[in-house]
Formats: sequence, C-alpha cells, structure tokens
Amino acid sequence: MAAFFFKLFITVNKMLKNKEIDSLREKALKLVAERVPVPSNYLLVGSLFVNHDAIPVFIFRFQQDESIKEIGGEHFSVSVDLDATKIMGFIHIHKEHCGDGLLDDESAKVIARDFIPQVAPDLASEYEIKWVMKQLENPNKIPHESPFPFQDTSGETYLVTGVRVKLFFEKLSSWGWVIVGREGKIISFERQINWNTIMNRRSTPAWLHDPYIQELSEDINHLN
Repeated sequence: MAAFFFKLFITVNKMLKNKEIDSLREKALKLVAERVPVPSNYLLVGSLFVNHDAIPVFIFRFQQDESIKEIGGEHFSVSVDLDATKIMGFIHIHKEHCGDGLLDDESAKVIARDFIPQVAPDLASEYEIKWVMKQLENPNKIPHESPFPFQDTSGETYLVTGVRVKLFFEKLSSWGWVIVGREGKIISFERQINWNTIMNRRSTPAWLHDPYIQELSEDINHLN
C-alpha cells in the first residue's frame, strides 16, 4: 500500500493540467526554493494537491534517489498554500537527524526564533512559545516526545529525533512548531495545526508524515 500512495503522488502530479493550477504550482516551487532548506542533492519525485483542513495546499516530495517508489523512507516533504504565499510546513527525514547530540532547550529556542522569519515572515511576531521538549527514542509523553520512524533501503528502522519548540498562534487559534536537530539544523516546521484534545492528537491532516499516509492507505484498502 505504501507503493500505492507513492503512485498517487505521481498520478496527481500528472493530473495538474489546468493552466492556472500549473502556474500556481510553479510559483509554489519557487517559494520553496526561497524559504525552505531542501538539500541541493534532493530531486522532486512527486506532488499532491490536497487540503490542510480548509486550506488547499500543494505537497511536494523530494528524495535523494528518485528510483525508490516507496513511502516510509528518507525524504524531504513540503506543503505550500494554493496561492503560493505561505510555507505551511516541511519535514526532513534522514539519518543525519538520528542518534546523540541534541541541543539544549534554550539553544533550540533561539534557533527557532531566528528561523521563523525566514520560513514564515507573516508569523514573525504572531506567536508565543508554549514549551520546548526533546523527542526521545523511547518517549514518555506521547505524542510530543515521539520520534519519527523510517526505514532505509535495506529495511533497517531508524528514529529521527529533535528538540520540539511548540508555538501557539493566538490570532489563528492554532498551533505549530519548529523541530531543531543536531548542529542547529531544522528537521521540521508546521503551522496552523488544529489539536483534538480528547484524542490527544492533531486533527489537521498530516500529509508530510509517512505513517499518516500509510495508515490512510490501509484504511482505503480495508474499505475496498
């Protein structure tokens, strides 16, 4: 089923033939190039056009090896609003973000503050830092301390961990975060995430996260 959803990335990418959508898609990719630290050796391997709650967004998936057609491995994924004015989020799943060497909380906080004006200038003075928490390979506070799992091409599982700087956007009544990795590298940024307190998890679709895509594909397969 992971392969099914990777095919969906490719299929939807080919379906975006409307000239206006194509133009916005190219504009969105330019915004990604300006604001998001996608590694230079990564290639665009597919895109989706979906909803981030009520916000239409493009999802772009980059990989080092475009021949790998499976969800669940290393990747760099980015979401951009339909008007191509905002980076809604990104995540970098890679071995360089595993193991020891996480920064202390205060250092992570400083790096997050410095990074937000770059990735989301409209939010530069529109947020409050609520807390800072390290992700752990063996988390106690789920989901806040939970790592991001992935598998390499040989099937070995790795766990990405960083320091999560949790943000609250009062005017938007929503949440977000910057996750800072080793050497101050940014693992993830997300904005305008709505939270389901009863379920203790986000209600906003997690299109950047492969476990969400895998779970969704299994649900679709079950219905079929």
